[in-house]
Amino acid sequence: MVLVEITAGNVFAGANLRKLEVGAVVEVDDATAARWKASGKAKDTEKKKGEKLFDESSTVASPQSGDLQEQLAAVTKSRDEALEQVSQFTEQAAKEKAAFDAQLAAVTKRAEDAEAALAEATKKAK
Repeated sequence: MVLVEITAGNVFAGANLRKLEVGAVVEVDDATAARWKASGKAKDTEKKKGEKLFDESSTVASPQSGDLQEQLAAVTKSRDEALEQVSQFTEQAAKEKAAFDAQLAAVTKRAEDAEAALAEATKKAK
């Protein structure tokens, strides 16, 4: 953990993302301190005390590795089932499109034949 002094007015941190005032001295982890210093949002300080933003009691307990494996397996199974449904729906849509195209071709042919018959009847009537 590192003490840094905030130098920018647009720094938000903590569990509730509260705004940190310019000049505030806070204690953060090394990676966060390095990021803030690199971006000019904070600088090293000689002060000995600062507010802890991330203490051990406020961190969320992480799930056990076994729980993660179970969650991953459940999500993977759900994804596979969804992909199977997508595949089935795609096949069904392709079949329905083929049937629709055949019906459309038949109706189009009837319309063209009717137009040709009408043109022929019109010629004979003259």
